[in-house]
Amino acid sequence: MRARASLSISSRLVPPALLLLALCSASAADTRPANRSGDRPVTVYKWVDENGTVHYGDVIPPQYADQDKTILNGRGMEIGKIEGRKTPEQLAAEAEKKALEARAQSELQHEKDRDRHLLATYASVEEIELLRDRRVEIIDAQAAVTQQLIDQLKSHESQLVAQAERFRPYNATASNMVPDRLAEELVRLETDLHAQLRNLGAKQKEAVDLKAQFASDIKRYKELSGKDDAVRASPARN
Repeated sequence: MRARASLSISSRLVPPALLLLALCSASAADTRPANRSGDRPVTVYKWVDENGTVHYGDVIPPQYADQDKTILNGRGMEIGKIEGRKTPEQLAAEAEKKALEARAQSELQHEKDRDRHLLATYASVEEIELLRDRRVEIIDAQAAVTQQLIDQLKSHESQLVAQAERFRPYNATASNMVPDRLAEELVRLETDLHAQLRNLGAKQKEAVDLKAQFASDIKRYKELSGKDDAVRASPARN
């Protein structure tokens, strides 16, 4: 059985239609062995070199193996593509694109789940507001306890500072430095006070964020239930 000859033609000077005709004719002439059971459909590849010149051929030269290729049938119709080797930059761009698409899909699914939860959990806006008020009350109560502790720490701090003012360096006329025990207690109290102030700030922010989330839920619930109240799922009851 004869080996099939390869053919590669540039389209720089010859119209693509004539190039394809030449390739197909050459392939057809070359695939006429005595045993025609080995004949294969004519397949032509199209690629572009580094100078922007389009090439056609039934075999791709090794130097262009890593580039994008288009597969054409015997009639010159595109029947497929072969992607070339990606550069690190192209791979990074594709990975970033996939990550953004996955994030967008996740956010969309989250919104759908949220809509189902709103319609399945609440029977009215009043129910949402009632839950909001209960949760805000809990946070406010926790913040109030933290505020009381802060007030106690500040009161204790004032007492310790009053004691420390009898010693140097708070009192320039004093002969003795602040005792180590008193200094350590002041440092420890200051650390506790800052920690509780951070806790109070976190609770206050939690209350603000909670109210904003419930405001968003109420708005969305009104949109959903107002569109088609008849299809709204029955509220879940424990």
